Amino acid sequence: MTAASALLAQEAPVRTASLLIVVMSGLLALVLSLIGWSLVRFALTLAHEGGHAFTASMMGGSVDSIHMYRQNTGKGWAETRFKGVGPFGLFFTALAGYLGPSVWGLLGAFLLVKQQASAVLWLSLFLLVLALIQAGNWLARLVTVVLGGLIVLVLHSASAGQQSFFAYTWVWLLLFGGFGQVLAFQHERRGGGDTGSDAVVLRNMTWLPASVWSGFFWLASLIALVVGAGILLHLVDLHQ
Repeated sequence: MTAASALLAQEAPVRTASLLIVVMSGLLALVLSLIGWSLVRFALTLAHEGGHAFTASMMGGSVDSIHMYRQNTGKGWAETRFKGVGPFGLFFTALAGYLGPSVWGLLGAFLLVKQQASAVLWLSLFLLVLALIQAGNWLARLVTVVLGGLIVLVLHSASAGQQSFFAYTWVWLLLFGGFGQVLAFQHERRGGGDTGSDAVVLRNMTWLPASVWSGFFWLASLIALVVGAGILLHLVDLHQ
């Protein structure tokens, strides 16, 4: 056996185990997204509002508060109030909401293929602390504390392998959920009564129909899901 063959033989089990974690965590995230959507959606709503808040801050504004609400249907929705964001900043802030979960998921995928599972968890915890500071009502605080507490528990008590599996599941949830959130939004739009969504805000700013912006959210989140899955499954070579 040559030196190269011996090296490949040593790396093969590691790669197989890693791929098994990716696939199993992806399947778990998909099942959770399908059967536990009413609960998963609260976490995604927080990521959605986090996209608004982060972009508003990058545009020179400040976040006043983040509110989350529960309707009788069990779904969650939220609003983020800003100060000091001009028209240009408002455009990108409105654009960032439905892209938020998908963008966070892509960032997590990049970190995971670099073997940075703990970085994914610590970064998520840091962003949740920021969200907790800005939480404006009890439900926003509850969702933030529950998610943050779960991550703290994993960081404190789980083994390295368990932390990795949790991080992969969390990133898959963001990718699947980012696309699922847009699908749910489009379903609600077909039911009528859409008067204040991000798509409507963008329509009022650009005069392009809200359906165009809804379609853009759908396409962008789908691309993020495909690219993120390709990265996690080692189908996309980041070194090319």
